[in-house]
Amino acid sequence: MEKTVKKDKEGIQLTIIEKIEALMKKHSVNQATLARDLNIGQAQLSKCLNRKGNNYIGIDMLMKISDYFRVPVDNLLGRTTLEVVSKPLSNPDICRNLINLIETDTVNIVVREIEQDTFQTDSNNPSDQTAPIVYEKKKGAYKLFFFSNYTFVPDMNDMNESEKKAAESKLRSAGLYNPKGLEINAFIEYYLKLRNLYRNNELPKAFFEQAVEDRLNQMRF
Repeated sequence: MEKTVKKDKEGIQLTIIEKIEALMKKHSVNQATLARDLNIGQAQLSKCLNRKGNNYIGIDMLMKISDYFRVPVDNLLGRTTLEVVSKPLSNPDICRNLINLIETDTVNIVVREIEQDTFQTDSNNPSDQTAPIVYEKKKGAYKLFFFSNYTFVPDMNDMNESEKKAAESKLRSAGLYNPKGLEINAFIEYYLKLRNLYRNNELPKAFFEQAVEDRLNQMRF
């Protein structure tokens, strides 16, 4: 019995070490920097992260590391949770993600004119801090991205009879609906409902993060 308990304990400690090392690598933080920022001795941290020997990472250390990397303690323990975003994605990263979505036909794109409120300085010099602010409603053309629930085919109004039959055959074989788009839209709706509850302090943060991650793990596509 004691051997089993010891083995489980060692397994948990190894998981914690692996999680911490992964976070250190992700954020380009070495042991010396982490020890300094946590205000602990490097020898103490090195002993905690030593895969061999009698290592032990206590709850106080876990809390410090959790706060430092802005991840839930559950994440360090190996329990699947939604990692807290520490900083916004850079513009290049956002554009790369959009390219991937576009090139894999995951999203659909439409151009729409949207009226919006604008505020501009009544001056030819935008940096003039003394110029009055002018409010105006303006329309602008924007590209909208959406996840379609339906299988994509070209506009059938412009098809001849042969093309229509080919398109209908495609719909029958592939199904009328796009299962990937359906699943993504269902998740977004679920996520936004939980997010609103969390932001209104009606849902604990840990429950919100775990519920979202559980839903992500249940997705089929």
